[in-house]
Amino acid sequence: MNSLEFRLAWRSLGRNPRRTGLTLAATSFAMMLVVNMTGLSNGSHEEMVENGVRMASGHLSLMAPDHLEERTLEQPLAWTQSLRTHLESVPDIKGFAPRMDAFALVSHEESAQGMLIRGSDPTRENTVSEIEDRLTTGRFLRQGESREIVLGQKGAQTLGVELGDQVLLYGMAYSLESAYELFTVVGLVRFPDAELERTLAFISLEDAQAFFVYADRVTEVAILAEDSYQVEDLQNRLTQTLSNGDLRVHTWQEVVPELDQIIAIDKGGMYLILLLLTVVVGFGILNTILMAVLERKREFGILLALGLKPSKIFKVVYLESLLLAGVGIVIGLAISIPMVLYLQAHPIPITGNAAEGISQLNIEVSITSKFRASNPIRSTLIMMGVAVVAAFYPALKASRGQPIDVVQNA
Repeated sequence: MNSLEFRLAWRSLGRNPRRTGLTLAATSFAMMLVVNMTGLSNGSHEEMVENGVRMASGHLSLMAPDHLEERTLEQPLAWTQSLRTHLESVPDIKGFAPRMDAFALVSHEESAQGMLIRGSDPTRENTVSEIEDRLTTGRFLRQGESREIVLGQKGAQTLGVELGDQVLLYGMAYSLESAYELFTVVGLVRFPDAELERTLAFISLEDAQAFFVYADRVTEVAILAEDSYQVEDLQNRLTQTLSNGDLRVHTWQEVVPELDQIIAIDKGGMYLILLLLTVVVGFGILNTILMAVLERKREFGILLALGLKPSKIFKVVYLESLLLAGVGIVIGLAISIPMVLYLQAHPIPITGNAAEGISQLNIEVSITSKFRASNPIRSTLIMMGVAVVAAFYPALKASRGQPIDVVQNA
C-alpha cells in the first residue's frame, strides 16, 4: 500500500464521523468482551482445576492397572524408594503424595458412620492438597504420631465427637481379616460438599497400612504439576519412564471426569457467544464499508475515469476496513487488558446460592481472570479476519464500477 491509498482510506473514515464512531464503539466493545470473556473463562477454569485436583486427584495419579475402575484394595501399587526418588527428580513436579484409600465403619458410643479412610503421608500431603488450610479446629496429622484421625465437621457432628475423643475404626483388611482400632480425633476440616465432609477421614499412611495390612503398598500417588498446562507433557514423560504392567499414569480428566465435563460445557457456551459476537461485528463493519462505498460512487467513478486501476480502488476499500477494525481493536485492548489484570490480582469469591451448583465437586470458585499473551493475540487475529471477510464484497463492488455510467448517474 502506498501513501496515496492510505490517505484516501484514512480520509474516508472521517466523512461520516457518527457512523464511523458507532462502528468503532461496537468493534471496541466486542474486542473488550472477547478478551475479558476469554480471560474470565481461563481464570475460572484454571481455578476449578486447581481446587479440584488439590482435593481429589492431583493433576496426575499413579495407580495400579484397573484400580481406576475398581477402587478397591485388590489393586495395590508398590510404594518403593526408587519410585519416590524418581518423582523427586522430575523438575515439573511441584509435589506428590502417596495415599491409601479404603472404607471402614467409624463409631463412637452409639453412633456410627461409614467413611472413606484416606491414609496420608503427613510430610507430603500438603504439597498436593490444601487439607491443612481447610482445618477449622485442631491440627493435621503429624509424622511419628500414631492412631490419630482428622474428621470432617459434619462427620464429627454425626458421631457426636470433639477434639480429644476416641473413635473406633472397624473394617476389612487386605488379608481378609477383621480390623479394628481406636483413634484419637486431633482435627476437624471443612469441605464445600456436605456429603464429603460427613464421609471422609484422614489417618497417617503408616497407620492405614498397619490397620488394613497393606505394608509398602498404596492405592495411588497424587502428583501436582507446576502448571496445569504441563499435564499432558508430564503424563507422556512419566508414562515413558514409569508405566509398565504394574503402573498406570492417569490425568485428572480421567479421575474426575465430572469436572472435565463441566469445563467442556462451559467452554462450548462461551465459544458460541463469542461466535455470535464476531458475526455481529462482521456485519457492522460490512454495513459501514458498504454504505461508504455507495455514498462515494461519484468519487470512485472520477478516480476510475482519471486512470486509477480498479485494483487500487479495491485496495483502498480494504484498507478502510482494516483501519476501522485496527483502531477498534487497539481501543478494546487498551480497556480490556487492565481489566483482566485487575481481576487476576483481585478475584471475587462466589458464595451463597451461586456456589451450590459446583459444591458437589468439592471446589470453591471465585470470579477471577487469567492473562495469557495468546488471548489478545488470538482475539486480534480473529477480529482482523472478520474485517477482511466483511470488506470483500464492498471492495469488489467499488472496483467493478464503470466510470462513464457512474459519473453520469451520480
